Amino acid sequence: MKTTTSPAGEVTAVGPSGQKDEDVLFAFTGRTWDHARTMAGVSLLCEWAVRHGSTNESVLSGSHIAPESLDSPHELVTARQEITVIRNILRQHADRRGIGTEIGKQYHLTTYGHFGYLLVTSGTVREMVSNGLRHAPLSFALSEIRAYATASGGFHSTYSADYLPEPIRQFAVERDMAASIQMQRELFPDPDAVRLAEVRFASAEPREPDAVQREYFGVPVSFGHPVSGLVYETGYLDTPLPLANRHTASVMVDQCERIRSERLRYTGVTARIRELLLTRQCLDLTLEDVAAQLHYAPRTLRRYLHQEGTSFREVVEEVRRSLAYDLLRERAVPREEVARRLGYHDWSSLARALRRWNMSGLSEAPRPAL
Repeated sequence: MKTTTSPAGEVTAVGPSGQKDEDVLFAFTGRTWDHARTMAGVSLLCEWAVRHGSTNESVLSGSHIAPESLDSPHELVTARQEITVIRNILRQHADRRGIGTEIGKQYHLTTYGHFGYLLVTSGTVREMVSNGLRHAPLSFALSEIRAYATASGGFHSTYSADYLPEPIRQFAVERDMAASIQMQRELFPDPDAVRLAEVRFASAEPREPDAVQREYFGVPVSFGHPVSGLVYETGYLDTPLPLANRHTASVMVDQCERIRSERLRYTGVTARIRELLLTRQCLDLTLEDVAAQLHYAPRTLRRYLHQEGTSFREVVEEVRRSLAYDLLRERAVPREEVARRLGYHDWSSLARALRRWNMSGLSEAPRPAL
């Protein structure tokens, strides 16, 4: 641990990542980058490349994405397919600086569907950030993003992608930081309401920012930091959003939770746990039970889930909720059997969960007794 001294003579301990001891992590994405995403992100990449002299065919080369599918509202692509497209763009425009920032500012709120509405209807910036990072699998982010609050009311976020190959890593961080600022500016009628104070980029050696970065961010931009990030002015986290609506936000959270679960279903340790739970006749497994069946130490399994931005309890809750929706639509299944299959001791325990999931209406129809 090293220390830094402020101009006022105050000494503060600083960790290896550059975070101060008193900074509190209140939201993060985990390493959930390898999730399916809509075609909208690849379409934006192609639009930028075509405007600068490329063709859709050359940009999509090797990605197994057909040019005619770029406008599909339903087709999903993998993160690795998107990375292939990014590689092609960076290779074809190797002499151009600031590509990540240029493309990132094209990611408008309307690009994100339900995710965009969730951000718009959040109550405050803090709530928006928490909702946004929780539901990052609905975005196009490739970075691991962490949000910190300070005791004095400050706020800063970090972006890292050290698990990606270069130069994808630098592009991903630049694009995701620019996209974040673009979304925030569109949340307020007055763009100056986004109280950005500083932009920091990680690099081995300090260097000057390019003209695109200086113009777009409009605040000091510097390189040579241990981690990339956005620093905001004190008090920004408590700023209310002008279109906040708690009822609509609640509906959007419900919708986004469903989509998030679907996007994560096919990747990582989370997917393996979900697959195991779905094969069980009763969801009464503990983390230790699942760890043993997947050949992990419980502590290791818990750590992997944390890295993917979730927990064992959240995965079980999501699977229960999904199965409850299916089971309750089958009116011939007795209540007690539904409760047993979902891992509850009795119907009243399940009924409380159904109220929490806003699914009480599905349980009101009469059912046969066991």
